Parts: sequence; C-alpha cells; structure tokens
Amino acid sequence: MVLRIGRVFELTAVWYGGDHVHTDSKSKDKKFLVRALRLLGPAAVNVSAHEWIMPIIVAFMARTAEPELAIAGYSLGLSVAFFVSLPRLRIQALTVVFTEDKESRQSVSMFSLLCAAAVGMLIALLAFTPVGSFFLNQLFSPSDELKNQASLTLKILVVWGIFSVIRGHLYGIALRREKSILLWIGALVGLVSVTAVSLTLYLMKPELNAQIGAWAVSIGVLAESGVTIIGLWITRSRDEEATGTVLKQRTLLAFFVPLLFAALLPSVTLPLVNFAMSRSADPEIAIAAFTVAFGIFSILSIPANGIQPTVLTLFGLKEPAKQIQIFSIAVGIFTLIPLLVLALSQTLSSWIFEDIMGVGSEVFQSARIAIWILVLLPPWLAIEQLYAAALMANKQPRGIVYINIGRLFLLIILVSLSMYLPSINGVIVGTLIVSLTLFAEAIFAIFFGRSAFSSLANRM
Repeated sequence: MVLRIGRVFELTAVWYGGDHVHTDSKSKDKKFLVRALRLLGPAAVNVSAHEWIMPIIVAFMARTAEPELAIAGYSLGLSVAFFVSLPRLRIQALTVVFTEDKESRQSVSMFSLLCAAAVGMLIALLAFTPVGSFFLNQLFSPSDELKNQASLTLKILVVWGIFSVIRGHLYGIALRREKSILLWIGALVGLVSVTAVSLTLYLMKPELNAQIGAWAVSIGVLAESGVTIIGLWITRSRDEEATGTVLKQRTLLAFFVPLLFAALLPSVTLPLVNFAMSRSADPEIAIAAFTVAFGIFSILSIPANGIQPTVLTLFGLKEPAKQIQIFSIAVGIFTLIPLLVLALSQTLSSWIFEDIMGVGSEVFQSARIAIWILVLLPPWLAIEQLYAAALMANKQPRGIVYINIGRLFLLIILVSLSMYLPSINGVIVGTLIVSLTLFAEAIFAIFFGRSAFSSLANRM
C-alpha cells in the first residue's frame, strides 16, 4: 500500500510536470488524466443520483396533508421496486464490457431490453395482483392505509423499473463511446424533471401523497432515457465497425447472473447491521447516529463511487493498467481528505450534524465516532472497485461471487459476535462491522482479481 501511495505522488508529479520528465511522457500522462477525469465525474454523479434526488422528493411529500403516510408509503414501495430491479445496478457494467462494435452493441441492447421487460413484469406482478399484497403483509405488516399507498406507488414504478434498466444500458454505451457529456445532460434533465413534477403535483394534487414521489422518479428516468437516446443518435459514428463476432444471449446471461448475486449483498447488509445495533444498550441513538454518519460518508465518497465504471471504460479503451491502478488509488486518497477534515474539525462537524441536519447532542457525539471509524475506508473502496472491474473486464464474473461470499460470511460472523457484546456502544459495533467487511472485501478483491489485472496489463 505504501509503495502504491508513493507511485500516486510520483505519477502526480509526472502529470503536473517536472524537469526530469520527457515531453512525450508528460503529454501521454496528461491525456490519460484528462480522459479519466472526464469519465469519472459523470460516472460518479450517475451512480450516486439517488442520494441527490431523494431529499428533493421527500421535501415536497413532507408538505402534504399526510406527510408521514406519504413518505413511508413511497419508501416502502420504492424499497420493493429497488429489490426487484437489481439488473439496473449491473447492466451498465455489462454494456461497457461487451460493447465493442455494432453487432455486439445490438446483442447487448437486446439483452438489456429483455432485462427491462423482466423487471417491468415482476413489479407489475407485485403491483396489480394479490401476490403484492401478500408480499407486503408478510414482509412489512403495514397498516391498511400504508399498504394502499405502497401499492399505488408500485403501480407507477413499473415505468421506473423498465426505464431504470434501459437508462443504465444507454449510459454504458455513452461511456464506451467516451460521450460522458451525455451523462451530465441526463443527470441534469433528470434532476429538473423530478423537481418540476414534484412541485407541480404538490401544488395541484397534494392528496396523491406517496404517488408524488413515484410519478417524479418515473418521469425523471423516462426523460433521462429519452434525452440520452437522442444524444447517442446525434453523436453516433457512421463508420462503426462490424467485426462479425457473434455474441450470444447465453454468454451475456452467464456473465450477468454472478453480477446480480453480488448486487444482492448490499440489500442484506443494512438490516443485519441494524439488527446488531438493536441489541446495544441504547439502540435508538446507535441506529440514528449510524444512519446519519453513513449518509454523510456516502455523500462525501461520491467521487469514489464512479471508479468502477470509469476503470471498466478505461480498460475497454486499452489504457495502461498501471496508470489505471494509480489513478484509482489516487481518487480514493483524495476522497479521504474531506472525511478527515470533517472528523478533525469539531466546528465543521457540529455545523453539519447539529445545525444543518438538526440531530441532538447524543446522536452528534455518536455520529462523530462513526465518522472516525469510517474515515480510512475510501482508498480500500477504490482498491476493491479496481480489482472487481478487472475481473469484469477480463470476463471472469465468478471472482465477483467469491469476493461477495467472503464478505457475507464475515458479516454473519461479526453480527453473531456482536450479540455477546451488549455493553459496547452500538454505533461502534455497527460501524466496525461495516468497516471491517468493506476492508475485507478489498482484500478478497485483490486476492481474486490480481491475476485478471495482470492479464489485462500484459494485454495492453
């Protein structure tokens, strides 16, 4: 790790010039840096879009006649739709890895449409048949009013589910073609659409409650998909090559299924961590502090969230693997800086947690502890994304499964051990579980992904 950090600063010196560096070397390094940053920005914003949009929607629903019912019904319906629409989380990676020419793009587009149709049918099954009512009752046991709001939300989110998969595919094509401006435009159009729809429905139909949020995100993703389709059409290459390589749907499915399994893990992590914290001496404070701290951590870590799609694209563009590695770790280190400032500054953390977020002093003190535990994670998150991307770029998705199985086993062990430590501060328990499992995931990624990384390095 120390050697890698040294290389980060060595490459940084190369990027920004030095008397000992040859002009052509500086030019190549500068070109790589510009290309990587051009991809990283929109990729990070796209991956983290939900963190930006959710507060806007909640702000409008919180002003309806029944704000608690509106927010809870929307959150319940969206959580079900999120789980059913797992393909949206991985379709972009599949698109970046397999889109090489006109014929492969057409094959991947067909696979993406099939995934979108499957997601739409599953959400429709839950929204329009008794299966959904049974599912909601068994899993959440909501009141009749809350169940009704969640059901109404799900009916609208059928559109969101279909186009969230299509949007991921379209953004993958845009990244592969290095048309990152389309991701910026799409994110802006989505943000404006969500805000406009939320405001309009709040002013004209506030009684819609949870449906306000469902209509906002559905129209937003529809608008994003539409503007990206137009952008890809306008910027298409008329001399796009066709190598004649046949890409079978079976091949894409074999690659995609392990990625879906890996996408399941984040959906079980938070409930297990909350379970561990609920056994502590003061569970309400612990869970509230962890939720607030991890939310701030997620926002400040947004640059690191774009590493995996950026690295996948750079591998596809045949950029040097060593430079990709150094760039990824550099992003992780630079992402650590604002977290470290927040942890060190009592004034800044008090302003963010107490003044802006409005938490009490007990929650604030516990949230600061959580930030201190999380502060060193970004470089390791960057390493995990780098080697996971190498596995995907080398078309070895089984390694992703092994990484996540290892993380899941460790998560279960740590949660089980926490039951014998009820006297320890709950926020320390919860944050340590998350930090240790994410750190272990990075170690597993290095172990399973280093051969794939070496293979890519030798190929370029």
